[in-house]
Amino acid sequence: MNRYANGGASRISRYLTIPLICILFAVGCQDTPESEPVPTATGRATIAADSHVLHNLLEASDGIYSGSEPASEEAFVELKNLGVKTIVSVDGARPRVEQAKNYGMRYIHIPFGYDGIPDEAGKMLARAMQDVEKPIYIHCHHGNHRGPAAAAVMCRAAGKMNTDQAREFLEHAGTSKKYAGLWRDASAYESPAKSDNLPELVEVAKVDSLVAAMASIGHTWDRLKLIEAAEWKTPADHPDLVPAQEALLLKEAFHEAVRNLPTDYDDAIKEALGHAEIRAASLETAIGKNDTETAGKELAALEASCKSCHTAHRN
Repeated sequence: MNRYANGGASRISRYLTIPLICILFAVGCQDTPESEPVPTATGRATIAADSHVLHNLLEASDGIYSGSEPASEEAFVELKNLGVKTIVSVDGARPRVEQAKNYGMRYIHIPFGYDGIPDEAGKMLARAMQDVEKPIYIHCHHGNHRGPAAAAVMCRAAGKMNTDQAREFLEHAGTSKKYAGLWRDASAYESPAKSDNLPELVEVAKVDSLVAAMASIGHTWDRLKLIEAAEWKTPADHPDLVPAQEALLLKEAFHEAVRNLPTDYDDAIKEALGHAEIRAASLETAIGKNDTETAGKELAALEASCKSCHTAHRN
């Protein structure tokens, strides 16, 4: 175990405690400046960094864990040994519901993408925090990006993290800054009002993975066309668009589309999506190098490839 010690009523990690004491001595009896209150039940410790079956296994707060997809019997055994009662998947792949039940655990499925946490998903995460049996394990695919962001949102919904602590947790989890939407939504999350009717929780979300992926790809594509028109820079009238980030989102959308297709799906579509992912990766690299000529060629090649695939398979 590689656990940071938690101590004091606020249960802040040890590496935060010393600076905090210094600040308290420095300010003496001065008035405390207005700031977001520090929750009283937060821990952010790597609990099993040496795990070979659950990668990036973290404890966001007491009994709230995040990490990679449990993809083997050994992984479910490890979750059982942690005492986990509920698994929340934010990945697009179908959860291993029956396997979880064999170990006395319930699955909840709240899938979302790399571009941020939709309002509906945020409400479902809040309901899960309220209603399901704990401890809870939240996972995406690899446990670095979407899972930690969801864990931070759940902790914020329960008052176990403030904005700074949510950001710190994402830092500790290794969530890439390239996924700006995840950082934005975990940081800016506001708990639903008590009067809100929160969505029902389901074991397996009814999502057509390819339809959902194509919708995401379409939105990202529109943004990349705006970026291309601005000579591969952030458009003046869309200051929120980061060229390399949009190319990364496109690459991830193609990757997830392939990964979440049923095993018996048309091989030609899988192959076309795989080639598109490679093209999108080349586009991301070209943008990162400020190679506008190659970026233009890669986007044009992607467009031609997509049109060809749509002609052959859309209907």
